[in-house]
Amino acid sequence: MASPRPIAGPFPEYNALLEFIQIEKPWLFTGIKYAYNAMLFTTPWIALSVLLSLAYIFLSRPGRKRGFAKLPPYPEPQFRDELFLVIGELHHRGRPEPSDEPRWLTIPSRGLFTGVGIFGAIGAAKTSGCMLPFAEQILGFQATDPAKRIGGLMLEVKGDFCHKIRSLLEKFDRGGDYVEVSLDGPYRYNPLHNDLDAYTLAFGIASLLNNLYGRSKEPFWQQAYTNLIKFIILLHKVLYDYVTLFDVYECAINPELLEKKIQEGEHLFEDRRILIAVDDFMADHALEKYPFERVGGGMQTPFTTDLEAYLKGKKTAHAVKVEPGGSNLWSAELGGEKLQQFEAVKRWFFQNWKRIDAKLRTSIVESISVFLSLFDDNPTVKRIFCPPKEAYDTEKNASGAFGQALPPFSQMIERGLSARSISRRRAIRDWRGSSEHS
Repeated sequence: MASPRPIAGPFPEYNALLEFIQIEKPWLFTGIKYAYNAMLFTTPWIALSVLLSLAYIFLSRPGRKRGFAKLPPYPEPQFRDELFLVIGELHHRGRPEPSDEPRWLTIPSRGLFTGVGIFGAIGAAKTSGCMLPFAEQILGFQATDPAKRIGGLMLEVKGDFCHKIRSLLEKFDRGGDYVEVSLDGPYRYNPLHNDLDAYTLAFGIASLLNNLYGRSKEPFWQQAYTNLIKFIILLHKVLYDYVTLFDVYECAINPELLEKKIQEGEHLFEDRRILIAVDDFMADHALEKYPFERVGGGMQTPFTTDLEAYLKGKKTAHAVKVEPGGSNLWSAELGGEKLQQFEAVKRWFFQNWKRIDAKLRTSIVESISVFLSLFDDNPTVKRIFCPPKEAYDTEKNASGAFGQALPPFSQMIERGLSARSISRRRAIRDWRGSSEHS
């Protein structure tokens, strides 16, 4: 099919628009008419097109900028009076062109409380373009002022970002603020050793299991193993004021051990009293510091381990009287709170847990043992994250035999300790191997 040809004809001088131009601007009408007639020939059309193009390229440059306007001086983090995050440049809000007066695009401190999300494909420069510059600004803010400098918690898997954070801290003379928890480091960290109540700790473990394995469509399973973890944690806090993830795992898979610990608690909450003869009491003035009282033909006082040891050392005849269900000094010091918590554990164990079918109990335990077994079959992970209670005792651990206990989070943040790396590449690899094996 042949392409259409342009229609050539005489100048349309009777066009309404051209007639209006002829009335108002006769000279313009005459110029348009002669130009139209000249363009009917090829040579004038080509020559005029070339001349107009050259004139546009070399002579007419409307709106062309001689150069970009400079941004204000970059505010160095350590000299900023207020906390904010520079994320780019701010030009025209509605036009994609540079501004004559560009500014820094910032997120104020109030916007940082809601969190910052960085999304991008692999190799999209998320780390170099966002994470490192953002971390440098936050960790460098008021770096010379111990009362204002910012601390933080860093969790990573790959294991290389923590080294970059350390370099940033050293750049701001904060190298001593870097504390790292790793499988080959000196620090010991027990995630259950804090002031949170048993239910909060149990719910945290349950949430972690949901993130790793997904949430079950049946809510019973999550409720059941959350309840199991909660009461195991509560029992250990009542008896020892200390619990680890290994303790939770051990008691979950071993019901005999759990019942044995409950029996141990019943022994601790018994009302035990030491009885001695009146003559022995009168002969030893050191016993006057204990609250002895006259009962029948002898003297009695609440049981304490140091008193029993003293009487054994002096070879003084004595007897221990036990009254189940009482309240000794050990429990009375807390107003009976621990006794009430222990009674709650007993009710759960005997009235709830033991009445569940054995197969169902096995399924509940299996839901949590697949994760908690990591703190048993991996000695390195167990050593780092399940340290003994002595690790937090400055006297018993003066030599550092149990490792160096990590300070509480709140204390670290207030002191400005700025970065920690938890569960690095080897920990994740070990965990995956353990999970596949389980």
